[in-house]
Amino acid sequence: MVTLGFIPMTFLKCLFLACYLASSLGLNSSIQPCDPNDLLALREFAGKLTNGSIITAWHKTSICCTWDGVVCENVNNGTVASRVTQLILPSRSLKGLISRSLGQLDQLKLLNLSLNHLEGGLPAELSNLTHLEVLDLSNNMLSGPVSGALSGLKSIKVLNISSNSIQGNLSELGGFPHLVVFNISNNSFTGQFNPQICSSSNEAQILDISWNRLTGSLEGLDNCSRSLQQLHLDYNSFAGHLPESLYSFSALEQLSVSGNSLSGPISKELSKLSSLKTLVIFGNQFFGELPNVFGNLRRLELLVAHANMLSGHCLQPWHSAQIFEFLIFETILYQQCKNLTTLILTKNFLGEEIPKNGSGFESLMVLALGNCALKGQIPVWLLSCRKLQVLDLSWNQLDGSIPPWIGQMENLFYLDFSNNSLTGEIPKSLTELKSFVSTNCSHSNLIASAGIPLFVKRNKSASGLQYNQASNFPLQYT
Repeated sequence: MVTLGFIPMTFLKCLFLACYLASSLGLNSSIQPCDPNDLLALREFAGKLTNGSIITAWHKTSICCTWDGVVCENVNNGTVASRVTQLILPSRSLKGLISRSLGQLDQLKLLNLSLNHLEGGLPAELSNLTHLEVLDLSNNMLSGPVSGALSGLKSIKVLNISSNSIQGNLSELGGFPHLVVFNISNNSFTGQFNPQICSSSNEAQILDISWNRLTGSLEGLDNCSRSLQQLHLDYNSFAGHLPESLYSFSALEQLSVSGNSLSGPISKELSKLSSLKTLVIFGNQFFGELPNVFGNLRRLELLVAHANMLSGHCLQPWHSAQIFEFLIFETILYQQCKNLTTLILTKNFLGEEIPKNGSGFESLMVLALGNCALKGQIPVWLLSCRKLQVLDLSWNQLDGSIPPWIGQMENLFYLDFSNNSLTGEIPKSLTELKSFVSTNCSHSNLIASAGIPLFVKRNKSASGLQYNQASNFPLQYT
């Protein structure tokens, strides 16, 4: 019995030792040494930094494939050294310059240095990264011209250099045959829209060139892919009409052209954009009637069209014996835009009657009809907007009293009836608005989803309401 008990125990010990050695050998073999050129390039990159945890961490070992933020692959099918294919260092408080040595990482597929404090220009050597598919340098302090630093990125799919101070003519960018995402927003690019950005790729889905200094017309959009899903052109100096080709982008979900000098009427062809969820056209010179197309835009969630010269009067026979003069706002009501969460039509439809009847706004969270000189009384159908959090009817010509049922709108946290002709007492029910006093409101989600500054000073006098600009709101509301 002793012998029989000893043999199994010895066998188990040997088996454990064998497994340990095998796993150790396997682990060591999986950590292959760094390619010496990659190692040198990364250390030179770290040497250009003046702050960041990687500066000291990367010098503890020469096996760069184990370094924080570095990913390697055996791209040469069994060779001893692995190659660096990804460098992922977002939000690491990195300061300093982007070293031109990164251009020596010739197998790099992904480079993400976003959300740091990097300065200086883009090194021209980045153009050597012919295998690079994703480049994200957004939210840094980079400056200077593009000067060919990106022209050689023939494999690039995602290019994001947004929120820097990069300069250059937009004509310097383009010729990316596999481009899917192109984001150069919030920089200082000049020139006109470059058709080559679109024509070189049939795969483009997101195009964001907003917040630059671009001029001219938008005719170059003709060459964009029909698969385009997001188009952001805000805050440039584009002029002229929206091109008819725009309405052929059947996959388009987000369209924003605010803060330009675009003009002309909004085409009825807008109805073809049946996938549209976000439509932001405020701050232009559009005129005429916003067409009655909302029956086709069933997925629309956000409509912002204030600060234009749109009108809403038109004649439409809703009943056989009656003809109603109605607002485009009423059109939206009748079309049952049940997915709409944000509707901002400030400074339009001057002097018209606010709709007395309405339905179909079950999802509405933001309604702003300020500075429209609207007439009538506060409509009772607002009570059916149970999710409403922001209601702005200021600077109109509304009369009557503030209805007591306003106190039943439990999600409402911003209410502006100022500069109207309202009379009577302020109803006590306003003190029952829970979100006015609740400390648990998470309205930051609302602002983030809308993607726009909701609380903009609008009062014509300096002595406006206490909460007439965002900085005056309680912390949880801003």
